[in-house]
Amino acid sequence: AVSSGGGGGGGARVLCEMPALSSRRERVRKEGLIALTADYVRQRSEKLAVETQFRVQNYTVPLHRPAEFSLSAVYGFGRQRAKRLAAEVGLHGAYPLNRMRESQRSYIRRALAAACVNYDDPAQAAGAALQKEVSLNIKRLKEIRCYRGIRHELRLPSRGQRTKGNARTRRRMGPLN
Repeated sequence: AVSSGGGGGGGARVLCEMPALSSRRERVRKEGLIALTADYVRQRSEKLAVETQFRVQNYTVPLHRPAEFSLSAVYGFGRQRAKRLAAEVGLHGAYPLNRMRESQRSYIRRALAAACVNYDDPAQAAGAALQKEVSLNIKRLKEIRCYRGIRHELRLPSRGQRTKGNARTRRRMGPLN
């Protein structure tokens, strides 16, 4: 305890008394948070080290968003397919991936990884496998010189959109397709 050194009469007046060393929870309950203890700082850094995202091929899937939206970061996984995958593990509604059990999360990881390397079945493919399938389809259209293939070669819209006033974005696209 710290006391005033004043020479007034009477006993020593206590300005500030430090609480006895106890568990952080008890100390906060009694006196409130006095300072950031080493335990508190360590716990906070451990919480920050918790996984916030995971990677599948070259796609980063965030865990703080609902499955419906975070799984759509993978090419070929839209909202409907993501909802279906979340329903397989028993999740319905806006339930973030970081609040689900680790077994559910690992099931989703395995399903995404399997879909990203599934070159055999285009209906189940995603990621690089699906991108390769799409590029092979476009290449085939170009080789057989059909109307859609020619439109892809000329970098024009291939689904009937008008080009007089619009389609500037499609024409600006590089030689990707």
